[in-house]
Amino acid sequence: MKWTPLFVLGLMLITSCNTGNNQEQDAEEIPLEQQGEQPVGQTIIPGGDSVSAVLEVENDAYDFGKIKEGEKVEHEFKFTNTGTSPLIISNVQASCGCTTPEYSKNPIAPGDEGMVKVVFNSAGQLGKQHKVVTVTSNASSPNTLLHLRGEVEK
Repeated sequence: MKWTPLFVLGLMLITSCNTGNNQEQDAEEIPLEQQGEQPVGQTIIPGGDSVSAVLEVENDAYDFGKIKEGEKVEHEFKFTNTGTSPLIISNVQASCGCTTPEYSKNPIAPGDEGMVKVVFNSAGQLGKQHKVVTVTSNASSPNTLLHLRGEVEK
């Protein structure tokens, strides 16, 4: 009787491994006449190409110097999409709750500029500071780090 729960748990784990969807079944099939001359066995992904967006930051670090505790620092990090397809920022995350980011929510066309505005609230943040903001996008390098540095004095 002691082995029954373990046996049932093991059986559940073994059978659950094969219940996932097969990704190959989800792929859209392209009729042979539309595929052109492709090597045998090559997978064709509709809309898949090597074009990508590139997020190029003007300056990825900002030093706000020395400020008094309780002051707020605002800075805009500007960037350009130097790629060949629209740049879409999906998330911007600060390393701590004292730093609030705002960012361009619309796709940024190739050659256009965007920005990430960061507000740092120094209340309760004495001493040297280094805050990191992570920008997640569809760029060829999906994560871009922005740095905010300075010192907070009483």
